Amino acid sequence: MRLELIRGIAAMLLIGVGASGVRGDDQNAGKKNEANADAVVLADFQDRVKKYVELHKEAAKDAPRMKETSDPAKIRDAQVALAKKIAAMRKTARQGDIFTPEVRPLLRRLMYPELKGAEGRETKEEIKEDKPAKPVPLKVNAPYPEGEPLPTMPANLLQNLPQLPEEVEYRIVGKTLILRDVTANIIVDFLPNAIR
Repeated sequence: MRLELIRGIAAMLLIGVGASGVRGDDQNAGKKNEANADAVVLADFQDRVKKYVELHKEAAKDAPRMKETSDPAKIRDAQVALAKKIAAMRKTARQGDIFTPEVRPLLRRLMYPELKGAEGRETKEEIKEDKPAKPVPLKVNAPYPEGEPLPTMPANLLQNLPQLPEEVEYRIVGKTLILRDVTANIIVDFLPNAIR
């Protein structure tokens, strides 16, 4: 009788404990803690992007206004002036200021499902279609090469990544995810080996 009672208790404990040796409630708590940690990292990323956009807007106040014109030289001059102003305001900026060590694996994890299997091959081919002919300088505050195509950012990747304000955009150059200032045409930050 006592042996049966012990077996019954052991069976109940095994049911309450998952194959990993962790009770079901503990597994859910672990997933919840991971989700909370991801939310904190994404909130920090969004805050860093927001601070950059505030700096961009501050620089734009003092830079020559971009007016609607068909003269590419005037557009380029205004773009270069804004880029110089931003670079001067973030002269100590370096790679990883926005794509922090904490957010890098999370962004890779968010993109990974869209880059595996047959659909992933299609996504990678789409990225390669518009690749620049010249090397892109992977340096913070460096201009994106003039006249080079901007690689298409596949929609399936965009919908998995955190949304950005209109002043900045994601682009993939080779295997590197870049954060590009749309108006100033500069690299704000970059994440090497974002694509496997």
